[in-house]
Amino acid sequence: MLDNKIRVLYVVENTSFGGGERGFGQLSTAINRNRFQPLIAAHPGGQLEDIAQNRGVKFFPLDMNRKFNLKTLSAISKIINEYKIDIVHSMGARADFFTRIAARNILSAKVICTIAMFVEGFDVNALRKALYKFADRYSSRFVSHYIAVSKALKQRLIQERKIAEEKIAVIYNGVELDRYNPDRFNSNGFRKSLVIDDDCKIVGSIGRLVYQKGFRYLIEAAKILHQKEDKLKIVIVGDGPEKKKLKRMAQTAGILDKCVFAGQRFDIPQILSEFDIFALPSVLEGFPRVVIEAMAMGKPIVATDIDGVREELTHNRTGIIVPPRNPVALAEGIACLINDRRLADQFGSEARKDAGLRFDLKQTVSNVEKLYESIYYL
Repeated sequence: MLDNKIRVLYVVENTSFGGGERGFGQLSTAINRNRFQPLIAAHPGGQLEDIAQNRGVKFFPLDMNRKFNLKTLSAISKIINEYKIDIVHSMGARADFFTRIAARNILSAKVICTIAMFVEGFDVNALRKALYKFADRYSSRFVSHYIAVSKALKQRLIQERKIAEEKIAVIYNGVELDRYNPDRFNSNGFRKSLVIDDDCKIVGSIGRLVYQKGFRYLIEAAKILHQKEDKLKIVIVGDGPEKKKLKRMAQTAGILDKCVFAGQRFDIPQILSEFDIFALPSVLEGFPRVVIEAMAMGKPIVATDIDGVREELTHNRTGIIVPPRNPVALAEGIACLINDRRLADQFGSEARKDAGLRFDLKQTVSNVEKLYESIYYL
C-alpha cells in the first residue's frame, strides 16, 4: 500500500540536463516502486520532466534560476509537508542549499545530498565563491547523510568539511548496460548527419561546454593531431557558455573544418557507438558519468588524470590516462590509439568488461535503496 512506502523527493536544478539530472532520472525510474514512492522537484521543462512524465513520477515545477528564492524554499517545504516526504535527496549547490534550508525544521524528513563537486571548483569570482562556500558550510548542519560519487570526494568531505565518516556513503554512478551495449548499434546515421566521410576517424567528446570540461585542450590537441592525421574529425557533443569561444579557438588554429560542434543531443549510446575514440579533457570532475558510458559501449578512451577518472579507468588496461591541461599528452594518447587498432580494441573490450563488473546501474540503485532504508529506520 502507498502508506507503507518510503517517500523520496528528488530536488535538482534542471536548468540544463547534466549529471545530476541524469542520475536522478535513473534513480527515480529504476527504484523499487513496491518499497519507494519517488517524486521530483526541479526547474520545469527539458528531458528530466519528460522522463518523469513518461515513467509516472510526479514532477513539481520550481523556479531554480535564482540563487536565493523564498518562493522556492516555501514550495519545497510545502511539498515535504503535504506529501509526507520521508527522505529529501538533492544534488547541485543551489538545490542542496534550497533543500537543506526548506527541510531544516521538518524533523520527519531526512536530507541526503549527493556530492559530485565542491563549490570551490565553480568558475565564479572570489566574492561569489566565498558566499557559496559559506552557504554550503552553514547549511551542512541540516544534512542527515551524504553520498559521495567517488572515494576521493569522501576524503575531501572528511578532511575539508569535517563531516563524520559514518555520515558518508561512497556510491558510484551507474550505467544501463542493456541500453549502453555496442551490440545494439550498427548504423552510421550520426556520422552521416554530420557529413563525415566513412574513412575519417572520429575522436569524440561529450559534455557541457564549460571551463571545467577542458575542451580548449582538446582543440589544442586537435591542432597537433591534424599535422599528421588528415582523415580525422574532432566531434564535441554538448552546449554551454564556452561554445563561441571554442569555435573561435578552432578557427584561429585553422582547424574549424576539422572540428564538429554537434550541439546538445540525447541519443548518447548511438553517438558513442560511432566514435572511434572517446576523449575526456576535463580539468575538474567528481566522477564523470560519460566515461563509464563510453566504457560500457566498449570505446577506447583517453582521459585526464583527475579525481574520479582514477577510480574509473585503469591506465594501459581500460584506457590511457594523461596529465590535465596538457594538449601534447592528450594528442599523444589519441595518436597512440589511432595508430594501434589492436590496442584500441583491447582497451575497449576491457573497458566494457569493467563497466559490467563495477558500474552496473542495478548495483547503484540497490546501494542507494539500502542507504534510504538504513536512514529511514534510524
